[in-house]
Amino acid sequence: MAKTPFPDNPRAFMGFVGFVEINGFIVRATSADINVTQEITKPDVVDSRYDRSVYQLGPQLVDGSISFPVVYESSGGTTLFEVLYKLAVQRDANGELSPFDINVKYAASTAFKYVGCVVNTWKFSVAQSDVVTCDFDIVGLAREAGALTTPTSEQVGTTRIVTWNDANVAIATTGGGTVGGEHIRTFDCNINNDVERFYSLNTVLAPQHISPRKRDITGSMTVMGRHDSLASTALANELNCTESSTIDFGYVTNSTGEGCSDSTFAVTLPNVVFEIETMSLTNDIFESTVAYHSLPGAGTGITDPLLIGIS
Repeated sequence: MAKTPFPDNPRAFMGFVGFVEINGFIVRATSADINVTQEITKPDVVDSRYDRSVYQLGPQLVDGSISFPVVYESSGGTTLFEVLYKLAVQRDANGELSPFDINVKYAASTAFKYVGCVVNTWKFSVAQSDVVTCDFDIVGLAREAGALTTPTSEQVGTTRIVTWNDANVAIATTGGGTVGGEHIRTFDCNINNDVERFYSLNTVLAPQHISPRKRDITGSMTVMGRHDSLASTALANELNCTESSTIDFGYVTNSTGEGCSDSTFAVTLPNVVFEIETMSLTNDIFESTVAYHSLPGAGTGITDPLLIGIS
């Protein structure tokens, strides 16, 4: 009888069988690196040895990031992009974010559930001639063994990626000027919840609680040339005592074809303060870069302006 060559060698598993699942949605990820890490240090002690003789365990940290192109798909009229946006923004009466679980399948015999996760940072970005992307990173409490079945055809159907022609960016400045997407070559919006782990004497090398702190909303855009309205608005910052500029952004398709009606997103950033543009001279197209800050003024017991009018 012929023998199987190298019968005890491990087999190779292809990564395309894996997937990331959040709240019933399959993330069509271009990258995903959610992991548990633990630092091991070897402190210097005086003990008559020139080799180190003690080691110290750090806490087990659950964190990582996921990036994916936004696609036209929805479940009950809600898209994954909108779900993640609300997880990054919506807080309860105590200022806490809603925790969620992330299921990750790596291979047929390797699957984990990362529990008690919250969104630390969330980013929307789009550039001319490119796709609309979402990047976010999480902080979690723990990892558990998981067992995931293959997603259904309803969870992973054939769909179109949202491209720059579907993106919507519109700016209304304090002075009454408007800037449309035809002037903008790149745009991004970043929400940073500044999540922190809090430890106690809870008998485990894991945090007792993870909680967001003050929220920071920033972004930037690359403008074709120099836009006078944006420039004058930034230069007039010292003349104003309040700020009412807004930025509308999101994506919407002009098509009325199959699968387009429920797959849109639009939100308004209020109270936007623009920085003075930066410019450089090259042999390429002349552009200017404008950074901005949004201060929505949300708080406990107040409806978050970032959740008003989402469509």
